[in-house]
Amino acid sequence: MPNLDRRDFLKLFGTAGTGAVLSGCSEPTRYLIPFINPPEDIVAGKAAYYATTCRECPAGCGMLAKNKEGRIIKVEGNPLHPVSGGKLCMRGHASLHGLYNPDRYHGPVVQKKGKAEPISWENGLALLNARIDEIVRNGRGDRIILMTDLITGSLNDLAGRWLKELGQADGHIAYEPFAYEPLRKANHIVFGRDAVPSYRIDRADFLISFNAGFLETWLSNLEYARQFAPFHAVMGEKKNVFIFVGPRLSMTANNADLWIPTRPGTEYAVALGMMRVILDRNLAPDLSSERRAALVSMIADWTVEKAANVSGCDPKLIRIAARSFARAENPLAIAEGLSISLPNATETAVAANLLCTLKPASLKTIGLDETSSYTRAARAESIKDLSDRMHSGDVDLFLLYGANPAFSLPKSWGFAEAMKSVPTVVSFSSAVDETSSLAHLVLPTHGFLESWGDYSPRSGVYGFLQPVMGPVFDTKPFGDLLITTGKKLKGEDRFPWKDFQESLQTYWQGIWTGAGKPGSFDSFWLEVVKRGGYWKDSGGDPAPALLPETVAFRFPEPVSVQKTAGLPLVIYPTIQFYDGREANRMWVQEFPDPMTQVTWGGWIEIHPATARNLGIEKEQILQLQTPFGTVEAPALPIYTVPTGIVAIPIGQGHTQFGRFATGLPANPMELLPPEVDTLTGAVSRPPLYVDIHNTGRAFAIANTDGSFFQQGREMVPTISLEDRNRAAAAGKKPNIYYPMPDGYESGKDFYPAHEHKEYRWCMVVDLDRCIGCGACVAGCYSENNLAVIGREQVLNGREMSWIRVQRYFYESTTRAGWLVMMCQHCDNAPCEYVCPIYAPHHSNEGLNNQIYNRCFGTRFCSQNDPYKVRRFNWFTFTRPEPLTWQLNPDVLVRQKGVMEKCSFCVQRIIEAKLHAKTEGRKVRDGDFTTACAQTCPTDALVFGSLLDPESRVSKLINDVRAYQVLAHLNTKPAVIYLKRVTKESSA
Repeated sequence: MPNLDRRDFLKLFGTAGTGAVLSGCSEPTRYLIPFINPPEDIVAGKAAYYATTCRECPAGCGMLAKNKEGRIIKVEGNPLHPVSGGKLCMRGHASLHGLYNPDRYHGPVVQKKGKAEPISWENGLALLNARIDEIVRNGRGDRIILMTDLITGSLNDLAGRWLKELGQADGHIAYEPFAYEPLRKANHIVFGRDAVPSYRIDRADFLISFNAGFLETWLSNLEYARQFAPFHAVMGEKKNVFIFVGPRLSMTANNADLWIPTRPGTEYAVALGMMRVILDRNLAPDLSSERRAALVSMIADWTVEKAANVSGCDPKLIRIAARSFARAENPLAIAEGLSISLPNATETAVAANLLCTLKPASLKTIGLDETSSYTRAARAESIKDLSDRMHSGDVDLFLLYGANPAFSLPKSWGFAEAMKSVPTVVSFSSAVDETSSLAHLVLPTHGFLESWGDYSPRSGVYGFLQPVMGPVFDTKPFGDLLITTGKKLKGEDRFPWKDFQESLQTYWQGIWTGAGKPGSFDSFWLEVVKRGGYWKDSGGDPAPALLPETVAFRFPEPVSVQKTAGLPLVIYPTIQFYDGREANRMWVQEFPDPMTQVTWGGWIEIHPATARNLGIEKEQILQLQTPFGTVEAPALPIYTVPTGIVAIPIGQGHTQFGRFATGLPANPMELLPPEVDTLTGAVSRPPLYVDIHNTGRAFAIANTDGSFFQQGREMVPTISLEDRNRAAAAGKKPNIYYPMPDGYESGKDFYPAHEHKEYRWCMVVDLDRCIGCGACVAGCYSENNLAVIGREQVLNGREMSWIRVQRYFYESTTRAGWLVMMCQHCDNAPCEYVCPIYAPHHSNEGLNNQIYNRCFGTRFCSQNDPYKVRRFNWFTFTRPEPLTWQLNPDVLVRQKGVMEKCSFCVQRIIEAKLHAKTEGRKVRDGDFTTACAQTCPTDALVFGSLLDPESRVSKLINDVRAYQVLAHLNTKPAVIYLKRVTKESSA
């Protein structure tokens, strides 16, 4: 900390502003509230919300950042934003652990022989300017390359201008590991557009996905989850059908009404078989004769039997899917179109597009005029060309911002070795990673929560970024660095802006002019900052151009595999780790994977029957080998893959990514070949058959599930649509033990009923809407200061999450159910009566309060808790600085020896009651909600008071699907569940 006398400290104390942080001597110094001269937008004890745009992935969701006394303590979805709609996914919440990550660069460094030496910004910029000046004076400006993640708008324009001034007209590479080149190529083949469209699932009445995990990582998973909820909800007596085709029971597949498992890379065969059924039976009458003839010719050799034989599925399932597709008015078929996951990604995407052309009305669900910004991402072939150029010494200066190609590219490409051939590598990364650790000079930049900027996730939507707090470390905005170096090298007339904020305003003046908005630019600018961007209400999407009648596409015949070959491999991204860029966040590592329930490490999925045949047991380290590389990871026998297939997730296996990610197995990109696909320019992905070797070593898997099955307890029951409709028509009432006085029976209940005079808080969890994503868990961690305990304690069987999403396989093992479990706030709570000092306490509003000051750790309440939702602090769990800055000051941080649990966000209840009191009224339904319900993208969780007959919870608890977990114990839980609705027949 800088040495400050009292007078200097008070001066800074009064002028800290909204930054609340000042960096000096490479160590951050925090200033406390109240200020001597407080800024107008900060009131001590009161939170301020600032709109910005999430940049954890290219989806670009709108975000609100909650600033309390100069620091961000929580992020939430922006309800005005068309992408997020007020919701936020797990990765969005974890952005706070990117902001406060202790392993970020604290300031500029020079790296020599693996050692980092801190330097001043003045010296760092001088080194950069001198090197650029030398290159430009020698006429070698075209040997400067800038690689960034996917950026758009003002920063993209500034980067292009900066490179052009240096003599490099085409040196900016927008690198995304998931560039969806096969999907773009398929759209070009079928629709004549080399683009990634924006899909509208909510406009469809039938959905089939060919391995597209649109609820996890595909394109814009939060937006598609929001669309999926109304698509798949029960409407009257009907429910739209969703079918998933793919080789793994992913989170998305588990939400389908029918999962059609396939051999990896043969999904296109199912689509062709469906087309054959529809055309042979004349189920697409709107097709012209010319188009019909062209399609029939294209799939003449693909009978249903052949398609089933190639894909390895039952031909009956293909016929069911085909009839369901044909009967729908607006069916939608989507395909993953991601080269690294499965072979034949282009063929599958083409087949899915052709299915959509069979029903022209379905094309309104595909918005090619609202193209995703993924369209702007560089193809892998350009990255390969760059790697070859670096190998040959054709690059003098390599600049990196927001990209980590040394980790996310196939190891066989030798990209890290190619970087060593570049004389000067400069990284603007804010965090240590595999690529920045190879740089000669690191000039760390602000994170997106500290920066001005903009980002357009798709055409017509302009998201805005603003610094929602001051910089945590001694970093600078990337745009400012471009302007500063540009001025130094080319003069102020070429870069006339004072800083990037001024450049940003100049860019947005163009948007204002194009929008034709009335009033002044200043008023438009203030509205943009307030709302978090500018967008127009999207109307009906015009149908994209159809495939010309004369164009044909040849689908590949299956390649025969020798019997001696190994098992086929599936590589897949997860909702936590995406492409690996989030692995250095503690929350991301701690949250269980929705399907495997694994934390803190990678794994290899293998069916239990296959594992038994190969003599493989859980946690044994397996070596997977392809002709191109080898990885090692522990075995996880589980039902998420069919027999004879292995799967491994993307995102782990980091070697240089901070204390939370480094050293955990394993990176499957090391198994891919060095070539690029000639058709799409993507990473080549041939069928991979891995040789499996048991190393004889073990790596403990920190999973939280305990059991695959419910052990006959029916905690996650389902109801068929037909049974639900019959029960509703008959006026049947659910068998609920109401947590209200009128729910008590004198001969049955031992204790008298509690009286609730004003409110009786209740939660309804609709398991038909729950997709298992875990956003609720992330929101709870952020809101309630939950401790991250780490891998060792999870292995010891300890958890600290107040809400968990438990996965249970049904007996068929081709389907699992999720149970969102938190404190049930029972009216007849077993935990309350056994505590000797009454630490668990039933409030007059129905909350099961936990009085921390009374608790001294007898743990009797936990022993008597049938739901196992109470967490005991065995240790005083600490957080490395500056992660403590994220803590919510409205919630106590619990210490060693104290029991804790869900409080229904009592601090939010108190805040809502105080606000209502100032207006002279009671709290109304919808005035507030809990953190878990607020962030849920599908509105599966609803919170309110049962004493309000018009509240949503009062109405939902009378749904015929309502039930209580372990209701026979007569605890009268205040958490009411609604059963998941299944289809007895998908056709």
